[in-house]
Amino acid sequence: MQDIATLVGVSRITVSKYFNGNQGVKAETRKRIEQVCAELNYVPDQNAVRLVKGKANLIGVIIPVLSEPFFAEVLSVIGDEAALMGLRVVIFCSYNDPAREAAALLAMRSTKAHGVIITPVLSQRNADLLKQLENEMRIVFLDSYLSPNCHYVMNDNLQSIGLVTRYLLSRDHKPAFLAAPKVAYPSGPERIAGYSDAMREAGCKPVFVPVDGAEATWSFEAFAMQHTLNMLGSGAWIKEKRTALICATDRLAIGAMAAFRKFGLEPGRDVAFVGHDDLPVCEYLNPSLTTVKQDVVAIGRGVMECMKLESSTLTTQTEYYQKKFNARLIVRESA
Repeated sequence: MQDIATLVGVSRITVSKYFNGNQGVKAETRKRIEQVCAELNYVPDQNAVRLVKGKANLIGVIIPVLSEPFFAEVLSVIGDEAALMGLRVVIFCSYNDPAREAAALLAMRSTKAHGVIITPVLSQRNADLLKQLENEMRIVFLDSYLSPNCHYVMNDNLQSIGLVTRYLLSRDHKPAFLAAPKVAYPSGPERIAGYSDAMREAGCKPVFVPVDGAEATWSFEAFAMQHTLNMLGSGAWIKEKRTALICATDRLAIGAMAAFRKFGLEPGRDVAFVGHDDLPVCEYLNPSLTTVKQDVVAIGRGVMECMKLESSTLTTQTEYYQKKFNARLIVRESA
């Protein structure tokens, strides 16, 4: 910075202000500093900056899978918001492995990161580590958590599944429910509760596709197809006289619809189907899938709002930043 200051003809403090984003540096001076930096191919040493400030302009995002469309969409929003805040994003994938998750958390701790956004593995193995790190950096839970005593941002699952259940009931359907594998909390239990509550309000019996003891997997389509085939093959579907199936995710609906076709039952004609998430493919399925669309933009902006929130604004009355966003119904051919 002293070399740049000498070449530009300003003080080292002025150059430091420029690199720290101080808007008080005159436009003409900023232009000359930028020109000299370009000529020297100079960029600030972020390790040195971190040593001086005690914190890096990094945020970590730790997710369980890279292939899940929800994460791809919300990462795009997080990236845009981080850029506006002058932060860089480092993405880790735990692959549902607590050891990988712990390694990612410790890596971000070693860089003195600004904070971490995490969708945790459904395990208590890293609960103590996460609690410890909450004292050192901002930890925000995305779409899932281990305990409600935390900062979190997510979809309102009771609202969204209740919405599709009441929609089907209003059309005189008797819907059953297919739950997701146990890979996320509290979204899994909340979606089950949203269905059960709406059914009981209408005086109807909740009926579930049996998945007890099933493997915790992110292969949702295969999971749905296997368990739906089991129910159809056992005769339980006919016995329960259901006319619709609510699936906890769109990917589950895709697998379940394939299972029904194997038994000669056409989705959208013989059985109504609804999903959850509104993946881009839903519009192009046959039949196109009725579903609910999460407010992913609001969720992504919410975690970043929490990331930049000053600790002084959190009081004993509002100790945690906690937000849930409503989804909206998307009606298509399947129901």
